[in-house]
Amino acid sequence: MLSLAAVGIPWWLGTKDMDFMTPPSEISLAHLRARTAITHREKSHLFSINLEPKDTAAIESPIRAAPAINPGDPNTPAPLNSYAEHAAEGPVAYTALAVHLEEQGANARALLAWERVLDVCRASEPQRQAALAGIQRLRPLVAPWNIDPVAAKPLVLEATLPAGISADALEEIVTKCAHELSRHSSGLLRFEPRIERPERKSTPAAVLSLQLTGEGAGAASTGFLDFPLATDPDHLRREILVGVYKLIASQLAAVTDFTPPAPLADSDLPSAALEGRITRLCWDEFGKSLQPGKSR
Repeated sequence: MLSLAAVGIPWWLGTKDMDFMTPPSEISLAHLRARTAITHREKSHLFSINLEPKDTAAIESPIRAAPAINPGDPNTPAPLNSYAEHAAEGPVAYTALAVHLEEQGANARALLAWERVLDVCRASEPQRQAALAGIQRLRPLVAPWNIDPVAAKPLVLEATLPAGISADALEEIVTKCAHELSRHSSGLLRFEPRIERPERKSTPAAVLSLQLTGEGAGAASTGFLDFPLATDPDHLRREILVGVYKLIASQLAAVTDFTPPAPLADSDLPSAALEGRITRLCWDEFGKSLQPGKSR
């Protein structure tokens, strides 16, 4: 009994004025939470490791190394051949430059850097694929290089088919392909369609001959590429675009020092290849190679 009294009397004296039935007020709870938080921080501080300010900054905001190629002012326009003089640095340096410029929001310059991986480097397949992905990502975000049709270099997309061969949709398809090529060149070139239907004394074969030429006296030509005439309009359009891609690649390899675009696989879309694999600089150089006074 004495032991119970020793425990019970102090408890009763300490709690006789307390109200255990009424919930605590919000103010009381707020004070309790604040005291608990302070106590928790003080205890945690006893076991924490103090980092020097410079160490904390290094962990929270790592600084990427500057690209080996000087990116220039990201807010100023850059020429079409930008960064080409750094070809010796290789595709890794161009990739680092392109990533840096994209992070700075300089999409126009980043697109030029990605293009240099393709046209001035001997890149590996993974490096080429990374560059193509960058080009496909940025081309829709960057304005066409030239929006003035008068300033575009005039070229001719010429299709030749013997007069005795029926091809009702040929003119329409060649015209659409010419307009598509102008768009893929980012406005640097202006393609005009031309259909030639020469008479043949012997029974003609259903073979379409394709060439790209400059306009005017003394203009150069890619030479002809022959292939069987497809009767399906979609197939014919694809064959014409594939033929144009081959002619441009061959011309670039023959008359320039740029890396020619890789050959097409059967599964490749020629429209995507014409816009992505042939850089805007190469479109421009191709157009120059066909102007009057130029020869292959």
